[in-house]
Amino acid sequence: MDTYRYDIHIHSAVSPCADNDMTPVTIVGTAMLSGLDFVAIADHNSIEHVPVALAAGKAYGIKVVPAIELQTREDIHIVCLFEKYEDLVAFTEKIPFSTRPNEEEFFGEQLIFDEDDEVIGKVERMLLDSADISSDDVPQLIKEFNGVAIPAHIDREGKSMLSILGTITEGYPVVEFSTRAKPEMIEEWSKTHGVIIDSDAHTLASISTRGQIELEEYTVKCFLDHLRG
Repeated sequence: MDTYRYDIHIHSAVSPCADNDMTPVTIVGTAMLSGLDFVAIADHNSIEHVPVALAAGKAYGIKVVPAIELQTREDIHIVCLFEKYEDLVAFTEKIPFSTRPNEEEFFGEQLIFDEDDEVIGKVERMLLDSADISSDDVPQLIKEFNGVAIPAHIDREGKSMLSILGTITEGYPVVEFSTRAKPEMIEEWSKTHGVIIDSDAHTLASISTRGQIELEEYTVKCFLDHLRG
């Protein structure tokens, strides 16, 4: 078993609340230079930057986990992880996302970058709107695509399953804490659930190397199998 460092909840510039220098190539490069072994761009209701991140991961020698941060009907944030990009795409095609146009003067731009850090477009729909799916339905749906669903930053008051529902519902064996979570809270939840610690970074300076995991193999599949187990 070897120990690996991860941060699998990072927002790129397509998320309106993230800095515009959070391009997928810059994020993956920063993760590599920081000593991370696994990284994921988990944008709000968007997967536009995952292909560029995957290509950058191959170039930099770091494992990129295909991901999205889904916002459910209850306004709960759930980090959804997949072994393959194709499974992530198939999963998102089943999600009824909001089609309301973004109001970038109020919520921010939703910029799409290419592999050369050039802006090639914008996501026009409002990514901060909730999708029309319940958190109760996510675990079963994601299993169809060999993914893992993790309630995000449960130590926070906003947009977390624990703060909104008062509990972690059935079907979520792993929970995520932010880097600001109290150690005693993490220790308590570790008795009943798998635990990961991520930055939820919206700036390059916020990317974290705190998360550590022991794996038999350095693969995305092994990472996800560990979470499932």
